[in-house]
This record gives sequence, structure tokens and C-alpha cells, in this order.
Amino acid sequence: MSSDLILVLVSIWIGSIIFFSAIIAPTVFKVLDEKSAGLFLRAFFPKYYIFGLIIGGLCLMLIFLLNIALNTMLLALLLVMMALTVTSKLMIPVINAARDMGEEGVSRFKKLHTMSVMLNVLTLIIGLIFIIKV
Repeated sequence: MSSDLILVLVSIWIGSIIFFSAIIAPTVFKVLDEKSAGLFLRAFFPKYYIFGLIIGGLCLMLIFLLNIALNTMLLALLLVMMALTVTSKLMIPVINAARDMGEEGVSRFKKLHTMSVMLNVLTLIIGLIFIIKV
């Protein structure tokens, strides 16, 4: 039953990634002007990544506190998800600084943003593998 709780938590985490990518981001850019969208996302992203860290932390706590028997691969997948989330969270100020540079920061912003998106996609894929393998 405890491993079922971890499955539910990871499913919520993955669901939030899908919901953001498929619903929130397209809606924000469709409805808001670029400046307002930027303000919204700067307020949203720290909470988004903290949410992932809380879910991942809860999963790790459950694994260790309740001696849940997960194989090494599943534990590694969960740790990688957490690492990718931490990396993404740490990138936020750097991405924002590049965006704030205006025209001279466009290239840097695009590279960093692409990297951030790829980390998010990788977290999604690893999370899906976790869900399938449990």
C-alpha cells in the first residue's frame, strides 16, 4: 500500500507537468501579452518547481521511513527526477537575468529556456517510466 502512495504522488507530479505544458503555458501565451505572460510565469515557476520538490521529497521520505522495497532502478529514477527539478529551479534566476538583458540577452535566454524545457521533458519521461515500472 505504501508503494501505491508513491505511485499516486509521482502521478500527481507528472500530471502537473502535463497540465502546465498542455494547458497553462499555451493559455498564458494566447491570452496575455508578452510582458504580462512573463510576469505570470516568473511568479508561477518557483511554485511549480517547489511543488515537484515537495512531492519528490515526500516519496523519498516514504521509501526510507517505511522501508518500502523499491528496486534500485526505481529509486534512481526518483532521484534523477529530483535532481532535474532542482536544476530547473536553480536556472530560473539565470533565465530571468538573460531575459532582462533585452536584445543582447535573447540568444542566452533561448539557449537556457530550451535547456529548461528539455529538463522538464526529461523529468516527464523519467516519471512516466517510474509509473510504468512500479
